[in-house]
Amino acid sequence: MISNADVQFSERLQAVYHCPADELPPHLIRYTRLIDSFHTRYGDTGTATIVRAPGRVNLIGEHTDYNGYPVLPMTIDRDIVFIIAPSEGNEINLTNEDPSFGERSFTASRTITPYKQGDWGNYVKAAVQGLIHEGVVEERSAKGFRAVVGGTIPGSAGLSSSSALVVASGLAFLAVNDKSFEPMLLADQLARAERYVGMEGGGMDQAISLLGVAGKALKINFYPLRQESIQLPESAAFVVCNSLVQASKSESGRDAYNLRVVECRVAAALFSSSLSKKLGKPITARLLSDLAPSLLHRTEREVEQDARMALGTQPLSLLEIALRLGEDPSEVRRRLCTLKDGSVVAEPPEGFKLWQRYRHVVSEAARVERAAAALSSGALDEFAALMNESHASCRDDYEVSCDELEALVTIARGHGAIGARLTGAGFGGCTVNIVPVEHVGRFLSGVRRAYYETYRRDHPEKIFVPFRSIDDVLFVCRATKGAGVV
Repeated sequence: MISNADVQFSERLQAVYHCPADELPPHLIRYTRLIDSFHTRYGDTGTATIVRAPGRVNLIGEHTDYNGYPVLPMTIDRDIVFIIAPSEGNEINLTNEDPSFGERSFTASRTITPYKQGDWGNYVKAAVQGLIHEGVVEERSAKGFRAVVGGTIPGSAGLSSSSALVVASGLAFLAVNDKSFEPMLLADQLARAERYVGMEGGGMDQAISLLGVAGKALKINFYPLRQESIQLPESAAFVVCNSLVQASKSESGRDAYNLRVVECRVAAALFSSSLSKKLGKPITARLLSDLAPSLLHRTEREVEQDARMALGTQPLSLLEIALRLGEDPSEVRRRLCTLKDGSVVAEPPEGFKLWQRYRHVVSEAARVERAAAALSSGALDEFAALMNESHASCRDDYEVSCDELEALVTIARGHGAIGARLTGAGFGGCTVNIVPVEHVGRFLSGVRRAYYETYRRDHPEKIFVPFRSIDDVLFVCRATKGAGVV
């Protein structure tokens, strides 16, 4: 006999995943498996708590968040789930459902030594240390927890598996310490906390995971953080295609990402310095968004001309940048090239590509505004065209695409996608595609044949991530509720 509690839990999951009843069984099976694993590993601890945090796909607005400009993501029905119970002390013990991720244990404190770079436990440490550092949980009274962790977000795919892990970890730590939270404030706190792992990211991933609305995309603005929900169309679907090239946030991928953060930082410094001299008054800018035409009381054309004059169109060496700023190169390196963790971004051999990075960020920010308006009004052809423009800018000016992403975008457009672009940080990972609902079946079968069978077969020299099921790497997105206690 099915109990009232079972019925209530099923209804709650159906609301969380925004799915019809016939799609609920796989979710129920997964949660039951995780709960059973928890009791097998930790025994009968009384009532266990379930927290979850969804991944996201960014529809448009790439590399704009850490420059203070808006983004337009949606949650996806792939997430990180924690089954937790409080520890007797401040010890945190983690078991991952995936056996390739080993067990982890550490003590909750204000200063936690990280594991080696790229270790999954660092994302849990980031949340715990960050919330203590922010004063949300007091170090001396902090309670730890025991957890079984399960995830369905593909790793290193640009779908925010790492930030979802940080968010779920933060919610677990708050839950066992009986702390309530305000989602927008927590999103800011966890965005800062995640820098523990060495990425100089913005706040999009944490914000969409916590603030997500079922059936809707969110236009998210920063400084201060605020959101606007936008109904997703019923006449079109957003489909994710995984290139099977890891968009790793460690080593080379992290360095390439952080280089672009620094290039934008340097561009803001050079541009504001040049404007100060031209206008005869101090212009200060921490972010590129501080130099928006509306804030400078100048036209877009005037600002573009001023930026081109300040930055030039050719890459600049550290010495050239220092000369333009009137500073010593060592001071420029310390002030603009040093990351939050104290590491210094090395000068690239070809120089810093400031104009190209500036041009992408500013044009992408404008595309986000236009795309939000187009999606709100149902102008899907216009929205799709903006997605295509975004991809070209990410490829040409920001240089975060790769051969496999280019192949996927071309294949997608040839099989029914009206808009296709890379999503996430780039350097591998996924594409997001808008496809009319009547063409989704043809799109899925066509992309499966053209990329996952033919392209992979024809490129044996390339390293592709293995996958168990095509549904894990090629799937229609459904926007779910944001993170929370289930």
